[in-house]
Amino acid sequence: MTHQLKTKDIVLTALLIAIGIIIPVYFSFLRVTLPPAFTATIMAHVPIFIAMFISPWAALFTAIGTTLGFLFTTPLVVAIRAASHVIFALVGAWMIQKRYNLILVGVVTALLHAVFESLVVYLFLVLGFTPAAEGTPILVAAFYVTGVGTLIHDIIDYVIACGVGVALVKAKMLPPLPPIWK
Repeated sequence: MTHQLKTKDIVLTALLIAIGIIIPVYFSFLRVTLPPAFTATIMAHVPIFIAMFISPWAALFTAIGTTLGFLFTTPLVVAIRAASHVIFALVGAWMIQKRYNLILVGVVTALLHAVFESLVVYLFLVLGFTPAAEGTPILVAAFYVTGVGTLIHDIIDYVIACGVGVALVKAKMLPPLPPIWK
């Protein structure tokens, strides 16, 4: 079975990438930073979540494109964390295509998001590319600060994206979303 890319989906994906680049560049006042490598720019994941509602291709290209915004504005560890978004974006888009409910999609993507961002920070800390705060164990810095912080940030952005997604469905810009809970 082939999936034909629609012009509307390509244009929406391009717009989502642009928005995903603009958010970290121009909305840094919405950024929370915790040493050694956790940052959270509120709404930064919204374009990726909306792209998941369109298709796996839209999610893939939006996750890759939005990473550029972080490459321009944040340390390398944060940009690599952003690159890890490809994983949760593809899994989430596939789940939405299979009509899994939005709460399950949110839980699965939040967990994947937190685990992979924590792993990136852990590797940067262990390899010495990013220094840990003095007296802070590496596992705490990577999995507690980054992992828990990412879970909270993900949930906020996902709720915003679902609200925007419902509005875009009503405007006939997106296909119908799966149910919230089945």
